[in-house]
Amino acid sequence: MFDVIIIGGGVAGFSAALFCARRGLGVLVLGKDIGGQANFTDQIENFPGAAPIGGFALISSIKAQAEAYGVKFIQAEVSKIKLAAQAFTVTAYGKQYKAKSLILAYGKTPRDLGVPGENELKGRGVSYCANCDAPLYKNKIVAIAGLGDIAADAALLCSKFAKKVYVLSKTDKLIAHPSLVKAMLRKKNVTLVPFVQIQQILGEQRLSGLGLINLKTGQHYDLPLDALLVELGYVVDSQISKNIVKLDEQEQIIVASDQSTSLPGIFAAGDATNRIYKQAVISAGEGATAALACFDYLMRQQGKHGLTSDWTQIKRVKS
Repeated sequence: MFDVIIIGGGVAGFSAALFCARRGLGVLVLGKDIGGQANFTDQIENFPGAAPIGGFALISSIKAQAEAYGVKFIQAEVSKIKLAAQAFTVTAYGKQYKAKSLILAYGKTPRDLGVPGENELKGRGVSYCANCDAPLYKNKIVAIAGLGDIAADAALLCSKFAKKVYVLSKTDKLIAHPSLVKAMLRKKNVTLVPFVQIQQILGEQRLSGLGLINLKTGQHYDLPLDALLVELGYVVDSQISKNIVKLDEQEQIIVASDQSTSLPGIFAAGDATNRIYKQAVISAGEGATAALACFDYLMRQQGKHGLTSDWTQIKRVKS
């Protein structure tokens, strides 16, 4: 019996684990992998206090901090959560684990293109986050494969860094907000490539280009590149949380300001929640908040004094 089981091995999950463990809780982290979406990021340059660092390296550092305080990690994909009177039962790879509380931090998954070479080159020139990775491609040749406004936004951001930006479209235009399209096409280093579809992502150790087909002529040709940014949006794999906690129309977990969900004892953090912004530093903060709220919940369940807001200890000075 653990005090808390955290589902998800990314920034939110291990940040929550660290804060729970420092409060003396027994913590188990279950994750399909270590790093989650951060594994698709070659380099993170905007995590406060950290020099530019690879996504996996950052997660590994947070994981090591958590494990130093006694956190246990098992690499396993959770398939089921069962509710009971006094505990939650979590099933992962056929084994069952019990806890008094849960923190759901299983993140979001970027939509794949579903073409040959994509899985092999994820994090090796194939990226799914322009906000995270655009600065890494200074003076490089980049292509954007995406939909609507998010593709146009990605192109505008990349144009500030890349030498050349190709925006790939299956039609003769990008269907996005007219002001975004105009701003994008005004950039001298941005080119819209119409009537194309990606057939294959080329490269061995790193991406070297794309195999394209012209949908009008049927011509196949290769486009040399340094990077491909896939901007097709993200999906939440909500199967384990359906019918347990309330979700929004995008199947994101609805959370309160303290990261609590609709079911007492279950908290959520990171990209799986309905928070607007999705960044590593935000996930870390949400993980810490969920951990403190979880600790408060467990203490009150035992009839003990819970956490008091730091701000209540500050005395106002009369002017």
